[in-house]
Amino acid sequence: MVRLLLVLLSLFALGCSEPQRPVPRRDAEYPPPKTLAFLRPVGELCAKETGVTSAAIVRFSDADIFEDDRALKCYMDCMFRLTNVTDDRGELHMLKLLEHVPPEFEDIALRMGVRCTRAKGKDLCERAFWYHKCWKLSDPVHYYLV
Repeated sequence: MVRLLLVLLSLFALGCSEPQRPVPRRDAEYPPPKTLAFLRPVGELCAKETGVTSAAIVRFSDADIFEDDRALKCYMDCMFRLTNVTDDRGELHMLKLLEHVPPEFEDIALRMGVRCTRAKGKDLCERAFWYHKCWKLSDPVHYYLV
């Protein structure tokens, strides 16, 4: 009887506690400063092209995944297009992506991307969003969007 009571209390405690959301890594070394410096001008061009807000970019990158922002999805596609890491069908080329990742962070990028190889979506914006969502779910600590 005591054992049953302990099990029930444990289950109750687990159900009542809110799961801890992983904290994105943001420090002097991560995201990699050279990568940020390369991507910021591209991001500015894509923000102008798509009309995405900086608040939407930060929210997706550092907080939660939300799927109701078409401008954000097309911003992600624009970033892929201007960095030449996808083809005309929106298929990601991991080796091209790795060209923009410092060697010391390649393992993180590869682990993040290993589960994210078969994009779904009706158009290029949806497919780009699929990759970003998959990466963020795969490794929310190291995922970032510029």
